[in-house]
Formats: sequence, C-alpha cells, structure tokens
Amino acid sequence: RNTSQMGREDGCALGDRHCTVPHERQFGPVVWVGPRDGRWIKVVDLSEIDESAPRPCPPYAVRRSEATIYVAIASFRDSLCAQTLFGLFSRAEFPDRIRVGVVQQNAAEDEDCVESYCRLAGDCRRSQVSVLRLDSSEAKGPTWARAQDLAMMPDAAEFCLRTDSHMAFANSWDTKSIEQWYRAENEFAVLSTYVADATQIRPDGTEVNVNGKWEVPHLCSIQWQDGHVRNMQAKAARNLRKPKLTTLWAAGLSFARCHAERAVPYDPETPYIFWGEEFSRTARFFTRGYDVYTPPRTVVAHDYKHTQGDPTHYKWNGKGGPRIHQNRTIQRIRDRSNRRIWSLLGMPGGDPADAPTGAFGLGDTRTLDQLIQFTGIQLTNRTTFANRCGNIDWVPWDCADRLADLKRRSPVLRADDGLLDTLQRKTASRDDDPVNDVLATAHLDRAGLAAIQLTTTAPPGLPDEPRVLSEPPPSRLLLLASLSGLSCFALILLRRCRRQRKRLLGGSSYHLTKVV
Repeated sequence: RNTSQMGREDGCALGDRHCTVPHERQFGPVVWVGPRDGRWIKVVDLSEIDESAPRPCPPYAVRRSEATIYVAIASFRDSLCAQTLFGLFSRAEFPDRIRVGVVQQNAAEDEDCVESYCRLAGDCRRSQVSVLRLDSSEAKGPTWARAQDLAMMPDAAEFCLRTDSHMAFANSWDTKSIEQWYRAENEFAVLSTYVADATQIRPDGTEVNVNGKWEVPHLCSIQWQDGHVRNMQAKAARNLRKPKLTTLWAAGLSFARCHAERAVPYDPETPYIFWGEEFSRTARFFTRGYDVYTPPRTVVAHDYKHTQGDPTHYKWNGKGGPRIHQNRTIQRIRDRSNRRIWSLLGMPGGDPADAPTGAFGLGDTRTLDQLIQFTGIQLTNRTTFANRCGNIDWVPWDCADRLADLKRRSPVLRADDGLLDTLQRKTASRDDDPVNDVLATAHLDRAGLAAIQLTTTAPPGLPDEPRVLSEPPPSRLLLLASLSGLSCFALILLRRCRRQRKRLLGGSSYHLTKVV
C-alpha cells in the first residue's frame, strides 16, 4: 500500500504526526496515547517527512545463521525455568547458535532448571547452558541476580536477549528477533517492552494476530513508587512495520547487540531493589547512546497465569523469599541501594558524592537534562510534564568513532565490498529456485554510504511488511534485482552515492553494507 493511498485511507494529511486514526481506518502503524491526547494516533517518523532530520548510526551486518545469541535468565525458585529452556531451544531456527546463562536461586527441595530441562527434552543441549547455582537464601533481588550473568556471556556472542525464567517462544524467535532489530536501522537499538501474555503465542509456535492489527505492548508511561520511577502497564501499538522509538526500558525483554550489555552492565551494588531497576538502566542506556524501541511483533511472551496469577508461585520479594519487610538489616541495605539510584539520577534523597561512576554510572554521550526532556519525566521534583507515547524524535549524537571500533571487534562481521563489483559487472548465473515478490531497495545514509537490503513480502496477514532474506549469494542478488526490473535503478543510485561520497569525503570509493 503506497503512502498516498495510506494517507487517503486513514484520513490523515501526509506528514501529520498528531492525527487521530479511528479503529476502522487503522491500516498503517498507530499507537495508543490515551484518551486526552488523541487516542490512537498515526506513527510517523520525522525522517519520513524531513530528509534533513538526523538519523541514528546504521547497523553493520552479520549473517543471521552465524550470529550467536546469548540469553541471560535470572531464576528464583521457578518451576517453569526448564520449560523456558526447552522452548527457547526447540523454537529457535538456529539452536546451535544459542548460548544461555542461568542465575539459579533455588532451595534444596527445588528442581534444578537444567536437569529438569534435560529430562523434558531427552536429547538436551546441556553444553550450551551455563548455570550459576545459588541458594535462595542468598537472593538479593533482580538487579543483584542479573549482575551475576555477565561472566557467563561468551566473547563471541553478537546478540543478547535478557528475559525471565517463565517465558514462551514463537517459531524462529531467534532470527525474527534479529530481523526486528535490524529494522530499527540503529546499531545502538535495544528492543524492549513489557512482554505480552503467553497466550499470544499458540501451542504450535505461531503468533496470534491480536485484534486483527498485530497489536503489541508499548511501554511509554510511568508512575512514582517508593520514590522511584516505575513503569506503568504498557499501552499498545498496532500494525508496526518496524520498531518504534520509545522512552522506557523493561527487564523482562531486552534484545540488542551484546555491546549494549557490556557497556551498560547491571549494577551489583543495588541489592534488594525492585522499582528502581528499570529506569536507572534506562538512564544509563540513554546517556551512553543507546535507544529503546518497541518490537513490532511478539516473539517472546510471558506466562503471567502461572507466575503473577498464581499465589503459590515463589517470588524473591514474596512467598519463599528472604522476608524483606521483616528484616532490618536487609532494609538498611535496601535504603542504601535506594540512595545510590537517586544519586545516579540527581533525585531528592540522593547525594552527588554517592553517585556510581565508571561502568555503573551515567555515560557522557547524552546528558541527564536531555533524558528529562526526552522522557517528559522531571526527576528533580518527581513529576511528569509531557506524554511521550506518540511520535518522538531520536536525540542525535556522533557515533562514527564508536561504530568503527565495534566493527573492528565484532566476531562475525562480514565485509561486503565485493558485492558492488558484482552488481556493476551485471554478471549472474541462473538459479532454478523461484523467489516471489522480491524487492531490492537502496538508500543513502547521511555519510553518503550505500546500503542494499533485500526484502521479500511477508506471509499472509502481514501486508507490506518486509522480511529480511537469509544470506543470498551475490549472483542471486543481481538476479533478483534484474527480475524486479530494478537493477538499473540500483546502479544509478549507487553511482550517485559514489559522487556524493567523493564530494563529502574527498574519496573515490565507498563501502557497501548489506543487511541480512
């Protein structure tokens, strides 16, 4: 559906970023902002209406099938942990590329997560799971527990998923997560939200089209709890074709390059913290140049029925936990953790002298004042002054040097310079495998570099959504472009890119990045 048609069907003027879209006209992406601020409004990126708008640093490319995903799980006496391991391996497209780190906090009578998983799976992947086994009496809350898993992260891990120990997974959740992440077109993107309920993934692993509009949770509003910023229940977005920029991060689902986890590690000096966990990490991500996005599809879901909805389920701050509210020693430690977070964020009750520094402090890429304006959350007096659930804009920073450094250190980075020569020579060998509805698109980023992305139309029920193909050979690339009648267009655009780069950088060649 082309842009002009969309504009007519939803009743919005092209470029209108405040247009309310009624239910019957919601054919494109919309987001719920609340009854006072327009209800469902059309999602419009600034870059779609202003070519001069600043853009995030584009991601570098790796092959989906060769990108190792590290899954970090903190488990507290959770009987669903084994089922979570079974689901994440059995539903992955490339299970050999999955590595898991489990911080297990169990009592003597509890079932071991990995041993139970192996009994459930039969032929289990024990060698791909690392476990730190702790007694549940040692539990000190989610921030402390999650800080323990960094040591289990493999050096070669390219993507990291942080999630809970009671989750359900869609078919090919691994490659779908990578595809969704690439659609953000931001090397420093972090996909995160309050996870949808497990009922939104069917028993056969297929995804439920919620309300017929692929509705997903969208985290964007807060309340105050015990002096901390607390994420409120998620609002919603519909028909997203790519991740939507948002203001808040959630611990239950976080998917990004692993350099995000390495650059913004969990602070182990905040034991017994619950409400301050998520926003303190939001601030640390933001000030180090990372941006949080709502994923466009639900491929990992949360079993709320057997956790929050089950009074017999163990919780570190409830049944089976260390009785936080009755232990004065724990309360004193928790109060110290509160002050550490308030000091980090410049909030009342904190002291700048007590603010954490280094890896556990704020970054210097963006400022705390920029965070306040971006989120609409006034930390100095614990108020909010703006609704940021709708269309918001990326906060610019110069990422070129950091991106170059990350490329040099990536364990699976692929150089694609030879692809350009293949296109220019227009040599290709025939391939008997038919590929339908292929579209080759080219665009120029702000540095004058060219990026070619091969996409194919989505499965039925996902209109107009691009799906990134697995690694095609260069010959297939030219063939597909030729079949689409777009090879000439691509070559013209590439030559224009060369001229632009020569003007901007004084060079005579450019690098071609392929998103796969």
